[in-house]
Amino acid sequence: MDPTAEYLFNYLRDILYDAQNAVLDVEKLPEGFRDLGEGLVYIGRCIRETRDLAKALSRGDLQSKLPAPDNEMAAPLKTLQASLKHLTWQSQQVAKGDYKQRVEFMGDFALSFNFMVEELKRHRTELLEEIEINRSKSQALENVNDLLEAVTSQLPQRVIVIDRNTGEWLFANRSMPGMLPTRAMLDKLHAWLEERAHREGDYTLCEELEITDGHVFMNFSATSYPLQWRGSDAVAFVLSDTTREKARLKDLESAAYRDMATQVYNRHYGMKTLDEWIGERRRFILCFVDMDNLKYVNDKFGHGEGDNYITRVVSVLRDFSPDAFVCRLGGDEFMLLAQDWSLADAQSRMEQLRERLSQHGEKPGARYNYSISYGIVAVQGNESRPASELLFTADEKMYEYKRTRRAQRRD
Repeated sequence: MDPTAEYLFNYLRDILYDAQNAVLDVEKLPEGFRDLGEGLVYIGRCIRETRDLAKALSRGDLQSKLPAPDNEMAAPLKTLQASLKHLTWQSQQVAKGDYKQRVEFMGDFALSFNFMVEELKRHRTELLEEIEINRSKSQALENVNDLLEAVTSQLPQRVIVIDRNTGEWLFANRSMPGMLPTRAMLDKLHAWLEERAHREGDYTLCEELEITDGHVFMNFSATSYPLQWRGSDAVAFVLSDTTREKARLKDLESAAYRDMATQVYNRHYGMKTLDEWIGERRRFILCFVDMDNLKYVNDKFGHGEGDNYITRVVSVLRDFSPDAFVCRLGGDEFMLLAQDWSLADAQSRMEQLRERLSQHGEKPGARYNYSISYGIVAVQGNESRPASELLFTADEKMYEYKRTRRAQRRD
């Protein structure tokens, strides 16, 4: 090969596989190649800037330095960074109670986000209305004992009045055994109410209560009202069964933590879990997984087939181990966490899964290869690195694995 062509070819190869260390001295080129060399240097800079921004976004760093204005290659990532910044601000506003926030971009994610905000707003309104109804009823019944007995016998809530000094039950609008399914749970409720009755202070208090016997769980909203009951210093408790409502809220929370397309956990919950595992000083492996050639499958066979490819990969990753935690970081990237695995055993298991996945592409009628690349980091109980750094390290190992496999195929 001509020395100049070989010099330029090596630079192009370094741009693709080792952009940070790619160097092209234009002065070493013959006069007729220097304009080309300057163009390649410009391309190299664009690739480095684009890759740096992509890595920053993959770590969740939205404050990283932007590429130069003339870098059109990085324009989509700049747009993505701006969108993520705005989405972060919107999420913060929702957390503060601003339920007017809506996302009008990002496709299915926008639909899920807007649906979540609407549901949060609706549930908050319903809970506030229920609390207000309970407060209004209790205020109307205060110190009117005869009217209380007549009205509360028809209420769905349980109303109990307890003497603050003796702990004696002065009134219950209905029989208590029918309220809870087991005697053990009933005893726990009695103990909780009597302990609260002795509490000092003349103020209304709303609390959430969960009662269980180890098998059955029930939730209640308990509002307590200090009052005088036929000459006794007492506390009236109004108990509302919120078990179903809690279950609905839990389902909504679960939906907010799931990737809609694959039903594995989403990036937000994945990073939250990774932070928790580090904080709890667990020993585990973190595996960063990247699907190979998803863009090719989408472009060649359509996004429906691309979704089938993603589903197949998710199915294989879930088989890593029964207790493995799998989340979709976005697009063709996944994170897998598993406790008490050595690095060697985890690598061996991932190779088994990769081989199993590749066998689907060898079946009759298969139109493309099924393949993944991965990088694994072993996290010890005394880990001091933050979640973003661990994920970045695993990402780097994944790219090293990908480069090694490419080199092996060339050989």
